[in-house]
Amino acid sequence: MKKTLLLGAALAAFTLAGMNGAKAEDTIAVIVKATTSEYWQWVFKGAEDAGKQLGIKVDKLGTPKDDAAGQIAVLESAAGSKPAAIVISPTIYEALGDPISAVSDAGVPVIMIDSGAKTDKYAAFLTTNNEAGGKAAADAMASCIKERTGKVAGKVGYLTAMAGHESLDSRDKGFVEGLKAYPDLKLVGNRVANNEEAEGMSLTADMITKDSDLVGLFADNAQMGTGAGASIAEQKLGAKFCLVAFDSDAGEVEHLKDGSIYALIIQDPYMMGFGGVWYGYAAAHGARLPKDVDTGVGTVTKANMDDPKLAGLLDVNKRKLSPFIGN
Repeated sequence: MKKTLLLGAALAAFTLAGMNGAKAEDTIAVIVKATTSEYWQWVFKGAEDAGKQLGIKVDKLGTPKDDAAGQIAVLESAAGSKPAAIVISPTIYEALGDPISAVSDAGVPVIMIDSGAKTDKYAAFLTTNNEAGGKAAADAMASCIKERTGKVAGKVGYLTAMAGHESLDSRDKGFVEGLKAYPDLKLVGNRVANNEEAEGMSLTADMITKDSDLVGLFADNAQMGTGAGASIAEQKLGAKFCLVAFDSDAGEVEHLKDGSIYALIIQDPYMMGFGGVWYGYAAAHGARLPKDVDTGVGTVTKANMDDPKLAGLLDVNKRKLSPFIGN
């Protein structure tokens, strides 16, 4: 389990390490999985805001879509420019392990965000507890089915965006484990897409067509959630079917509003970018950091989506930062 730690604790250590010795020309490279995704734009927004606060340059890097080989090339190129630190969300757990180790061995601090890699050579890892998020999805599924049918029973399935992603694998594992608390919910299928909305939409329609008794579906990322939501909306099944999805892209929020999605399991990509840059800067200047940091997970439904506390998590443009005191 990831330990939840205050960003302030790391910043206190940073101050003791000699913040005043920092150089204005410091650069931190932020490498994401897919630059075309709204989720990763939220990460970049957090990174940019941290860079402005620190007065440093932030290089926003990555491949247009998930591409392990391409990301390794980006990582190696970034490391070759000798940045103060590198913040990266590894695309594939196995493939990125050795390249990240090599960068760390070369003396560049690496901060991992969102997803892990097969290495322990990193300064800190800021991520959602994805297993906990998967279990929260199972709980939301059970609540929806009970609300709409009067009992927690029926067939459910799940959509996986891509195989081999540590974060997605952990969400799916948490969902499957979470369903064990509801013995009358039967897991009957899993489909793996190519992280494309259109494919998520098509697979959802196919699963429902082939099993008319299916009452619920878990979509494990934004692309799957938006695609599945579009399928549910097209078939006008919102009031009958229980769709629970991960993330909070604009398309998913619209489907939450129209009832096609019952619940969103939200994480905090903005804080991964924001905190990742702060942590990278601290590591570059000698601060010892907490190895694992849980950036939080929550459940949003149509009933609570207008809560002001959730505004900045559903729309990055409404994000307001204040001193973090552990709430």
